[in-house]
Amino acid sequence: MSLDGPIEVHYDTRVHHARAIVAGFMRPGIVAAATTLRSQQPIAYVELSPSALQRLTGVPLSEIDAGGVSADEVLPWVNSLSEELADRPVDQREAVLRARLLDQLHRTDDAGSEDAFRTLDQIRDTRGTASVEDLAQSSHLSPRRLRYVMRRSLGISPKFASRVARLGSALTGASAGAGSWAEVAAEYGYHDQSHLVHDFRDLMGTSPTAWLDEEGRNLQGWQRPAP
Repeated sequence: MSLDGPIEVHYDTRVHHARAIVAGFMRPGIVAAATTLRSQQPIAYVELSPSALQRLTGVPLSEIDAGGVSADEVLPWVNSLSEELADRPVDQREAVLRARLLDQLHRTDDAGSEDAFRTLDQIRDTRGTASVEDLAQSSHLSPRRLRYVMRRSLGISPKFASRVARLGSALTGASAGAGSWAEVAAEYGYHDQSHLVHDFRDLMGTSPTAWLDEEGRNLQGWQRPAP
């Protein structure tokens, strides 16, 4: 959510401009979205659980991808919230944002596939290393049924969600300090460093080194792993 002017999002060869964007899951075959902001553009960013996002928007998450949709389409109250935050001192914005979102959540009914959401939680807790068979067994579903439930509710398969979670965990772990990308790969369930690089290129559209060159300066406390 921008508190001053639009946000520019590049995703799947498209460019989208909006005051606020509601973004969902990455999709297979499409790299992560890239966001362009003006220098010192004030932004409010909120990361919601899948169930909370679906409750707020009332839209199946399979209809919202990482490129996002304009918040006007699914959260008609977001522009007034943006204006309220812009008028508040910086040290008050987080508390106001939290209060307004909780109020909106309390006004909604829970919706969506609980099996899909529980599976996402397990994928996150296991850092994307659990097999589809183990995930299905935990949900008391067959692997085929679990794939159907997740695609219907979320628009992605459990295998793809696990790839994204594993890469995210690897990046978080590397930020705490790692001797090399090979060590990161071994710790986070990749076959080897080339497997990590392959997933990085496939999901992020770049290499670990090139991504660090672009984004590392924005990551506080990042300790660069050796090539």
